Amino acid sequence: MNINTLSKTNAEYESSKLAVALYPTAMRKGVDGKLTYHARPIFRNKLEMENIADDIIATGALEDYTAEQILTVWKVVNNAVIDRVLNGSLVDGGIGTYYARLAGSFDSEQSAFDSEKNSIDIAFRSGKTVKELASQIQPVIAQGNSVRPEVISVYDVESAGEGELTPGGFLKITGKNILVTGDNEDVGLYFVNEDDESKSVTLGADKIGVNTSSEIACVVPELEAGNYLIKVVTQCSKTSPRSESLECIYTTAFNVQ
Repeated sequence: MNINTLSKTNAEYESSKLAVALYPTAMRKGVDGKLTYHARPIFRNKLEMENIADDIIATGALEDYTAEQILTVWKVVNNAVIDRVLNGSLVDGGIGTYYARLAGSFDSEQSAFDSEKNSIDIAFRSGKTVKELASQIQPVIAQGNSVRPEVISVYDVESAGEGELTPGGFLKITGKNILVTGDNEDVGLYFVNEDDESKSVTLGADKIGVNTSSEIACVVPELEAGNYLIKVVTQCSKTSPRSESLECIYTTAFNVQ
């Protein structure tokens, strides 16, 4: 039984079905030369563990527990998992495995961990049970245009192509709903270094020469050599900026010589 079917907040929700939208895949075409598309889930809402505890209570699966007791146990278990993972253990939580992951590069085999260049996080890899359950879900493709941002093309004028970035050159990005706007501090145009996050650069809306829902144009910042992803983070919708939701989209990788 899918306990989310008990939710009364969205009458359109159907058990075992996932609403998705199709987006153009930037700079990638099929063997016939036509534009290809990829699917992304349409998220219904963002839930907290309090909501999950209420779902469990509604099923009657833990009839002797209150929602507060479920949350207390959940927090204790979470803390125990975090402690084990950050001390070098792989923890199988049933739905998948949690493990520590390091980001950032090291200059040599003798390099020490540098908190300004390197970071540690907890990652998750879904397990066999989840994958089997996911294979039974039926994606339902929503029709019509989405309000989420879509990058259609990225063009570096100096190199006259889409595979390289030229620091100090001119960059043009086309798409839909890509206006960089909003009052959240994370809004901006990101040049993300794939190997070393400390080399990444972010441009705020005030540093972008052309900034509309269909086009972004700017001077490429002084990037160090490496491979970069371009990320658009915005609170733009078709009608107005919305402060309650951040949207972001990555392009494919670019090289800086």
